[in-house]
Amino acid sequence: MPNFEKLSINDVFKNRKEFISEIGNQLKKESSVEVKINEEKIKIDYRVISVESLENKEGDVVLLLPGFGSGWEGISELGFSLACEGRKVIIPSLPGYGNSDNPSKTYTETNDFENEAEVLYQIINQIESDQNKKVHLLGHSMGSEIIATFARKYPEKVSSLVLLNPAGVEDKENKYLLGKRFIGSGIKTSAEFSVRSAFSGEKDYEKELGNYIPETKSPFAKDRIPQRLSEANKLSQGYLLENLRNINCPVTYISEELDTVYPPGTSDDENSQLARVIESVKDETRIERSVMKGLRHNTTIAPDEITAANIEYYLERAEEH
Repeated sequence: MPNFEKLSINDVFKNRKEFISEIGNQLKKESSVEVKINEEKIKIDYRVISVESLENKEGDVVLLLPGFGSGWEGISELGFSLACEGRKVIIPSLPGYGNSDNPSKTYTETNDFENEAEVLYQIINQIESDQNKKVHLLGHSMGSEIIATFARKYPEKVSSLVLLNPAGVEDKENKYLLGKRFIGSGIKTSAEFSVRSAFSGEKDYEKELGNYIPETKSPFAKDRIPQRLSEANKLSQGYLLENLRNINCPVTYISEELDTVYPPGTSDDENSQLARVIESVKDETRIERSVMKGLRHNTTIAPDEITAANIEYYLERAEEH
C-alpha cells in the first residue's frame, strides 16, 4: 500500500490546477435523465466528468454517490480528484437532492433504500451505451448503504464496491445522538480546514472549482424535510451488513481514524464497525480495508485529493482480480 502521508498537498494543487477548467465546464453543463419508479417519472440531475488526456479507457467507470444531505455538487471535489486519477466518473443527485425532482411519498416512505438503488440502475443503463459494462460503485456515508443495496439487486452490473465512511452498520441506532455526532464532526472538520488552508493553496483551489458548480436547491428546503426524516429513520435501522452478506463482488472499506460519526474501531474488537463489515463479507480475499490517519467523516471535501489517491489504489487492485 502506498504511503499517502508523503503526498504534498501543495504539489497536488499545482499539478491539477490545469484541469479545473476542463472538468469545470463539464460540471456546468446541465445533464439529466428521466427514471420511472413505481409508475412515477422523476427527472434526475447528474454529471459525467473525466480528464481526456488522463482517462484510463480500459478501467471501469466510477459511479460516485454522496451521503445524507448532499446532491452531486457536494461530492464534486472528490469526483474531480478521481477524474484526475484517470477515471470517468458519474455523479448523480438522487430524487429530492440538488436540482433533481422531488419524489412522491410512495418513494420516500419506505423502510429501505430499494427505490434509490433502482434509480441508480436506470441512470447507469441510460448513460452507459455498453449494457455489459460494469461500474465501480463508490458511496459515502448513507451512499454506502444504497450502493450495497444496488450490488445485492444487480450483481451483474458491479465491478467493485467502495464503502467510504459507511453508514447503516448499527441497527436501532438513536437518531438524535446520530444527528449530534454529525453536527459535532462538521464543526471540527470546518475548523481543521481553516487551519490547513492557511498553509496551502487548498482554499483558492476549492474556490476556483466552485465557480463552475451551479446553484442548487437546498436538501433541507421545507418540502424536502419529510424525505430527510425518512432517510434518517432508514439509517437508524441499519441494513448495510445484511446486504454485504448477500453480494460477491470485491469490497473496499475506507474510513478515517478520527471519524466520530461512524467510528471504524479496530479489527481486533469484534464489536467495531470495521470488524463487523469484515465479518459480513466473509471471504477475506474479497475485502480490502484502509483507516486513514488524522481525518474525519467528510473526506469527500477535504482532503479529497488524498482520499481519491487511496481509492484509485484499491480500484486498480479490484480490476486485477
